[in-house]
Amino acid sequence: MKVNVNIIIDFSFGFLTHGLILPPPVPPPPKPPPTFSVEMIATFMWTLGFAMNQNKFTNGAKPVTHKGMWIALDGHDCGMMIPDVTIPPVNLWYPMMWPFSSRKPSFAASTVKMNGTAVACAQWIGLPPLPMMTCGEPVSVPVCWSALSVTNTVQVGMTFLDLIIGIIGIVASVVTDLLCNLLPLDKTGLGFFGQVALGNALKGLSPVSILAGFLTSSLTGNATASASVGLPFANVSVSYTPNPDAGSPSTVFGGALPFIRGDTTRAGQAAGIPVTL
Repeated sequence: MKVNVNIIIDFSFGFLTHGLILPPPVPPPPKPPPTFSVEMIATFMWTLGFAMNQNKFTNGAKPVTHKGMWIALDGHDCGMMIPDVTIPPVNLWYPMMWPFSSRKPSFAASTVKMNGTAVACAQWIGLPPLPMMTCGEPVSVPVCWSALSVTNTVQVGMTFLDLIIGIIGIVASVVTDLLCNLLPLDKTGLGFFGQVALGNALKGLSPVSILAGFLTSSLTGNATASASVGLPFANVSVSYTPNPDAGSPSTVFGGALPFIRGDTTRAGQAAGIPVTL
């Protein structure tokens, strides 16, 4: 199936649920209950998402462009501070919600790579429609849509296997969210913000996500198990490939800070100023 690429000015939108805390005199609940939210329009290149290394584009040493702009790659996330608005709009949960916002393509064309990475696939108009995963509470689900990709003229070929891999990733993400909701974070004494931060920091250690990543990577090439811990602005990761390519290590350590991303193979896409860790 042919899918149009997404570039930095394309935008997405959607509808989901987020936590709600009403202002006084309404007493705060033990845990914010979910309410409907409008997942506001956000361009693929999102300022803080770019600064925090969540955006992933073809902006390598030899950029690949369409219409003179970078193309979104697999692993792209619009990132933090997307100002989603709840219903009702008056909500004290925004300072907790927006710093951990996320919106990313659920699918990729594994056989089409630019700058060494598979091209992200997301579309509202097309067969099949390819939604984007968006942040939500109690779970994140694929209910956001890339609205402008239909106007792009560069297409990539996505296979049926790519579709299956995307669905596996979606299921793993939802299950991970459900498991994190079962963690007794309310007993840590960290408060609402600390609970949200710790829950998000631990998602990269989910056995479900690790196993799903190992399975899907094995379907497209070298099986790789990856785990990470941390938040968009500070995180560390490790990946293990049992049968790496010739000359490549089995174990790779990496990490990210604002404007800095690197790993022990001296490889990887970096936003802002590339610096090898």
